[in-house]
Amino acid sequence: EKKLKPKDLVPAASGTGFFVSKSGHLITNYHVIEGCDANKVAYQGKLINSDTLAVDKTNDLAILKANINPKRVYAVANEDASLLEDIIIAGYPLGKKVSAAIKTSKGSVTALAGFGDNYSEFQTDAALNQGNSGGPIMNQKGNVIGVAVANYGKKSGVESFNFGIKSSTLRTFANSNGLRFLPPNNRELSNKDLGSLITDATIYLECHMTLAKIKRMIADANNRKAFFSEHQ
Repeated sequence: EKKLKPKDLVPAASGTGFFVSKSGHLITNYHVIEGCDANKVAYQGKLINSDTLAVDKTNDLAILKANINPKRVYAVANEDASLLEDIIIAGYPLGKKVSAAIKTSKGSVTALAGFGDNYSEFQTDAALNQGNSGGPIMNQKGNVIGVAVANYGKKSGVESFNFGIKSSTLRTFANSNGLRFLPPNNRELSNKDLGSLITDATIYLECHMTLAKIKRMIADANNRKAFFSEHQ
């Protein structure tokens, strides 16, 4: 086994993203790709490089594009989630270390503002872990009503809060960057149809960095990346 040098690129952290166009545009959180030297999309057994087209640091969003023509893509809701609305979150909460299968969790919208009265986000009681960051939050129609953001409050002994970036925030960002979403579905999907949408259109993202940069970012400890345990 050859010894890695500080400037060698290695997989550093993971997150989730989701396809919104047949030509391979995908959405994730900005913090998932922040500082990465390469962002690779796991698709049909291969790791494919993606380009970062636009970022919104304030709202923690990013648009990436990969040379992939996905079988299915998500539509985005025209209306924001309402209080108590049932939602489903899909993603790769603990990277591929636990299993390569996609995980889903269900819950509801518990507040219409995020952390510190941030009205570009909502709060949810659905289970979320760091690797879920950037994943889709959808309703039973399969329309994306939010983008998952990893929890706050874990450290201070508070029960963790989970947040979603509202679809209106996502729409504004996409419109400003010339990205058009599919019109939302107007009928509820069966769990089987929803399941295949989730499987085909939600993706595992791997952030690659130099060893030197990983050490720096972990030491900084302020970031919200799901670093792989071998680097901790």
